[in-house]
Amino acid sequence: MVQKIHTLALSGMLLLFMLLTSVIACAQDFNECQRIVKELLPVFNRSFEENDPSLLRDETYQRELRKLKAAYTLYNKENFQPSDSVQKMNNEAVLLALSGNYPKALHIMQELGLDTQNPQLKYNRGLFALLSGKYANARNDFSEAPNGTQAKLNTLVAYAKEKNYPEALRFAGSNSAKNSAGKWNFNIGLVHKSEGRLPEAADEITAAIRQKDEMAYRLQRGDILMRNGNEKRAVKDFEKVSRKHPKAQIRYANALLSLNQFGAAKAVFEMYLESGDKTFRGDAFLGIAHSYYGLQQISEAQRFYRLAATLKRETPALQTGIANTYLSKHEYQTAFAYFDRVIKKDSTYLPAYLGRAVAYYGQKKYELALQDFKKAEKVLDVNNKFLADVFVTKAFSEYYLKKPAEAQKDFLTAIRLDPTRYEALAGLSGIMIDQKRFPEAGQYMAKALMYEKNYDRMWSNYGNLLLHFDMYKKAYQVFKNAIALNPANINAQNGWGVVMLENDQLDRSMALFDSLIKENPELPFLHNNHGIVQAYIGNRHEQRHQVDEANARYDGSFQDFKKAMAAAPSRKFYNVNQGNVYRYQEKYDEARQSYQNYQDKSALNNTAVLYAGQERIKDAKYYLGIAIQIDSMHRVFQYNMTILAKGKQKEMMKLVASADENSPFSDIGIKYSRDGFVTIYLYDYEYDVLSFPGRHYMPLPVAEYNEDYFIPDYDFKLVPYEKKKNKTVKKKKVRYKSQKVKLPGSRARSGTRCPVLF
Repeated sequence: MVQKIHTLALSGMLLLFMLLTSVIACAQDFNECQRIVKELLPVFNRSFEENDPSLLRDETYQRELRKLKAAYTLYNKENFQPSDSVQKMNNEAVLLALSGNYPKALHIMQELGLDTQNPQLKYNRGLFALLSGKYANARNDFSEAPNGTQAKLNTLVAYAKEKNYPEALRFAGSNSAKNSAGKWNFNIGLVHKSEGRLPEAADEITAAIRQKDEMAYRLQRGDILMRNGNEKRAVKDFEKVSRKHPKAQIRYANALLSLNQFGAAKAVFEMYLESGDKTFRGDAFLGIAHSYYGLQQISEAQRFYRLAATLKRETPALQTGIANTYLSKHEYQTAFAYFDRVIKKDSTYLPAYLGRAVAYYGQKKYELALQDFKKAEKVLDVNNKFLADVFVTKAFSEYYLKKPAEAQKDFLTAIRLDPTRYEALAGLSGIMIDQKRFPEAGQYMAKALMYEKNYDRMWSNYGNLLLHFDMYKKAYQVFKNAIALNPANINAQNGWGVVMLENDQLDRSMALFDSLIKENPELPFLHNNHGIVQAYIGNRHEQRHQVDEANARYDGSFQDFKKAMAAAPSRKFYNVNQGNVYRYQEKYDEARQSYQNYQDKSALNNTAVLYAGQERIKDAKYYLGIAIQIDSMHRVFQYNMTILAKGKQKEMMKLVASADENSPFSDIGIKYSRDGFVTIYLYDYEYDVLSFPGRHYMPLPVAEYNEDYFIPDYDFKLVPYEKKKNKTVKKKKVRYKSQKVKLPGSRARSGTRCPVLF
């Protein structure tokens, strides 16, 4: 009896021990699940913080995820009761979310009636809705969340991901989320950026960095600074995280490219390739190609562009880079084809419009060039020194289309960006010439010739400007330089003939103009200047009393002026020269009429000389006085008035003829004067329209990273099953074999009947 009582007591204790062991095992199983979730969540969140989904495919993460599933399966097997269905579905949804199956996780939670359930379950459902893009649903669930900071942060993210930026800012203004490790400020900054408020965005992300110096924060602030034109600060942000993150290393190298630090950028790209990481190899090859292009090593640039093309086919930056190399080689048609292809695929890519504009310019399609320049005006940074050549190209397109105001503005921009840009200086000189602002034209051309000495048209134009100011001795060397560079330059040869005349090399000048007219009989200015030479030679014959020879030259001169006026009737100043011949032939009425046909100050001076020769001193002084009123500083007018007042013109002839270039008269005009007065001849010359092949080193199409993503905080929680108070362990039934004893006279029975114990 005692033994049986002892046996029953032991059985009770065993049952209690088994119950306790079951409870402890249950707790341990769930704690293991929670522990693994806590290890997985930082990696899960980091995949969103760094915009790197590959982290969820990493073997370490996947291994831990498998461990979690195994631990939860065991926990569920040992502890699930029908009353735990809600918790089980929540936990399975968490496992699905951690596995990347967000829609299914949300679907499971939506099947539950959670109106009166644990707020934690609603919060989890909100997280699944946020992951699945159901932002309004997510906000509804977050509003009842038990954990304030994360719920507010994720509510802000839900508004932002929905692109409801005004509401996001209103929510941020009336709430705060401390201890979010900078995510709150980062997301607000990104909202400002999305609304175009870059300074405010940079300030918010700076506040985020102060809380926690994360790679994502540095990259985003660097991108904003790049877009704001503050590349130097951006470089510092990228550099700080470049050693730990390949993405940042590529950003850092591209930022160096934007600062035109091509050698340093190339070194960083090469360092990345040596690291063995393959994620951004295409970007690295493209960056090295850009670097070589910036270093003006075009062949090497093309080689690396081809390498990049094997990994980054048809990307706008790559195609534009290749096109730029063809521009540098002046292969405009090929360059145009690349730019046009980019634009057809992405009509918003502005660097391609800029390049196509230059390609149009090279094909002399100036209207189309200006249309593309207009489309690309947002990238025409007036402070980017690398754009100097682009502004020159745009300015010449405007100049050739007779838009001097626009051209002048762009030439000045190019000069501000690069004071040595001789193309712009020469272009401005051309505009000043057209506007008859000859002093300024001369200054610009003189500066241009300081930086470029091998363009004959620049020399000939400068020489013509010197002719305008009667600076014949200085023009002598200028035209000589132009002819040495290009003997076929007609304007230079014309100027050379004029300065030889002024240098009293009449016969050489005559021979030159004879040759030029023979080859170019259609050019009126050659006939005009040939006529002036003949007139001076006639004066020389007359001084030697060779009357017949003098008259022959005057007749030849008259015919020259007549041919010049027939070829260019709009050039009325030829009448002044013709009037001088009439005067020599003593045809005074015809001379006066010729002077009147072009009533400028030179004609007035010559009219005064005509009257002085007729001893009509009063009339001579009258006309000369008017000429001086027009130009009081004209040296010939002052000289003629002095001689007229003193009446000593013949005595002054020899003295004046020996003076230097700075004297108040023209030597040749005095030396071959018949009366001591200076008779003005008007030379004719034409300015060349300048054109330049273009340097065509375009701004680099540096990669722009629009990696704008908001950072939530996914803090899923597993929910344990309910503890069961009356949970018992089922006893295993043991069957014993018994002997069957059949007694006489009794019914058949089996087993042993035990007495009941009280």
